[in-house]
Amino acid sequence: MRETLALVRNTPGCTLLLFGNFFITLGSSIVVPYLAVYMTGHQGLAPWVAGVAMTVKLWSQFGLMMVGGALADRLGAIEAICLGLSVRVASFLLLAHATSAPGVIVACGLLGLGSALYIPAGKAAIVALLRDPSASAPVFSLRSAANNAGLAVGPLVGSVLLLARPELGLVATAAVFVLLVPAFWRLRRLAPHVPASPQGRQRSRGHIGSFLSLLRHNRRLLWIAGAATAFGFCYVHIEYAMPVLAADHHGPAYAGVLFTVNAVSVVALQVLVSAPMGKVPHTPAVVAGGMLVMGIGFALLGFGSLVLLIIGVVLFSLGEVIIDPRLDSEVAATVDASLRGTAFGLIGVCIALGGSAANLGSSSLAHEGRLGDAYWFVLLAVVAVLAVLAFALFPRRQAAPLAEKTRPLAEAESA
Repeated sequence: MRETLALVRNTPGCTLLLFGNFFITLGSSIVVPYLAVYMTGHQGLAPWVAGVAMTVKLWSQFGLMMVGGALADRLGAIEAICLGLSVRVASFLLLAHATSAPGVIVACGLLGLGSALYIPAGKAAIVALLRDPSASAPVFSLRSAANNAGLAVGPLVGSVLLLARPELGLVATAAVFVLLVPAFWRLRRLAPHVPASPQGRQRSRGHIGSFLSLLRHNRRLLWIAGAATAFGFCYVHIEYAMPVLAADHHGPAYAGVLFTVNAVSVVALQVLVSAPMGKVPHTPAVVAGGMLVMGIGFALLGFGSLVLLIIGVVLFSLGEVIIDPRLDSEVAATVDASLRGTAFGLIGVCIALGGSAANLGSSSLAHEGRLGDAYWFVLLAVVAVLAVLAFALFPRRQAAPLAEKTRPLAEAESA
């Protein structure tokens, strides 16, 4: 951990980027946990309006993440971050003043779009600042710790601001994002935009063509996308199935306890685990091991005990800490800088697809809003299969970044 902190301190702009991520997550988690309550309770909108608005937010965030990544590749990572933050400011201000269903739905769409713009760009900016993709894994761990620290603090601030004076809370959150824009904008000279080569631009015409080119030329990225889908399948249980279980066995208040335990565990475990995990070179073993840890955590939930519930969430958090930074560092090492934002966006969409599959499965198996305890033992078996597949299907040969593959052809054509 000392080496990672020294690397961050000695990399101009990296500390600002990590602190900025903390404040971005802090500002978002002030608003998002209470968004549905705000729309139905304070604004007096019908529950179906809140449901549609939250769905629009979800799909604008994850469905447009590839578009956000592609914009980061075209415009530059820092420019895309600032654009995303500006869109978030507009969404908060619109939420503070919108009183009709269309206005709220548009505001929630902008809320998701802001995330779609700055999440892949933020990851690409870290790699650009470091200038050494192989050193990115522990820094991504610190980024995750910063995000989860904001996630732990934000709801507490939101409970004071947003529930007491909702408009004031939204305007204050918008002000935080306004202050972040000029701070990030200063990083442009430290993380210069890397344009695509002429042949890369030819291959990347249109978003779909760009994504297909990445996957067609890079088997390692295809594996990362599959692993991200499996990780999303595991991770999304913290949002639906696990709160349902906690509320069923111990009361509704314990659903919130899960998020607190998860956020605090991730912050603490990042400090303890990131350094030793960064020294393990065998990526499929790391990812498969992380999935098995999450699966064991799921199995503990099936016993219904409060103590085992908390231990299960801690193990779930440990798996998250092991897998998430490793996938990001694999993207950094595998994809050329000119297409890295697109790749990060693709991974975000894959996580959303895996999560959607998990939510559909768990909700279809729930009876009268309850998931049986046997579900968690079956889930362990499913996750174990996913871990075996992640280990067995890993391409042993390192793929060259896409832009490097196209460079000789481009040079030949220019000659």
